[in-house]
Amino acid sequence: MPGLHTAIRIGVIGAGRLGTFHARKIRRLPNVLLVGVADPVEARRLALAAECDCPTWEDYRPLLEACDAVVVATPASTHATIVEECLLKGRHVFVEKPLAVSMAEAEPLVNLARKTGLILQVGHIERFNPAFQAALPYIHDPWRVETVRQGPFSFRSTDIGCVFDLMIHDLDLVRAIVRAPTSAVRATGIALLGPYEDIAQAELHFANGASAVLKTSRIERQPARWMRVWTRDAIIDIDFAARKTTVCHLGEKLRQGMLDITRLSGAELEELKHTFESQWFDYQELIVSDRDPLEDELHDFVESVRTGRPPLVSGESGLEAVGLAEAVIQSLDLRRLGEPSGAPTIREWRRAA
Repeated sequence: MPGLHTAIRIGVIGAGRLGTFHARKIRRLPNVLLVGVADPVEARRLALAAECDCPTWEDYRPLLEACDAVVVATPASTHATIVEECLLKGRHVFVEKPLAVSMAEAEPLVNLARKTGLILQVGHIERFNPAFQAALPYIHDPWRVETVRQGPFSFRSTDIGCVFDLMIHDLDLVRAIVRAPTSAVRATGIALLGPYEDIAQAELHFANGASAVLKTSRIERQPARWMRVWTRDAIIDIDFAARKTTVCHLGEKLRQGMLDITRLSGAELEELKHTFESQWFDYQELIVSDRDPLEDELHDFVESVRTGRPPLVSGESGLEAVGLAEAVIQSLDLRRLGEPSGAPTIREWRRAA
């Protein structure tokens, strides 16, 4: 473990979009040295190395010799192999989500990090989103969660579907606030661009009675990233993109079921129009900081490496998110658009192919 006043040497594996973001932020962190980037695509790695004024390698293995820790920002299907090799080399690892694409791949990584005493952090960046952080003090005993995460096709992450690419963010957030085992998972999906789901909806039920409905699409014109959390006394709306959080406190009479609109006369309903929100609902827009989630995420990693404390999103957290994503995939009724309702699911077709 580097000393408290020793610069931590970090390398970046993967010079694509996310790797570029990481390298830029690492250069600005105090008492941290970006030792280099590795990527098999020459033009990409040379461009990033020139921008960040650091060495570059085609193969990530020589990079490991020069650093204390690494950021892995490669395609999801490569995470397991690269992370394992980095841990075996004695390097602390920050890996972009997902930790891996199956429990069978992810669990050995968590066990290896635990055995070697190395930090393994997973890049579920929405945990550091200021809008989510602002909402946390108001989320008590959530009983229903609704999420929407959608956007245009990015032409990245073509080795996985939208569950492991996008929905896994919300699966991690739901897991973090509900804190109960799942009792049932049902999901449907549509494949348009290949064998993987491009649109998916999942319904999760938990052992404590809570439920969650998650909707994800990577082929929408309009991006959206929001969450609604119902608690016993409030409704919390979180807009991750706009970084806005609103808490609607339900009035005492409303929570006690003292309003029944079916018993009101026409005149009483007309009168209720003018006092409805002020009498029964109390909306509060929270103050949300302007902090940079990626910078905070990397700072958390650096402090974990420096002090040995667990990161906010540990390997264990990443493993649980992978477990939920895998449960969604296993229950997914995946079809192609335009297929008749009686057609076999793509999952069955892929097994038969």
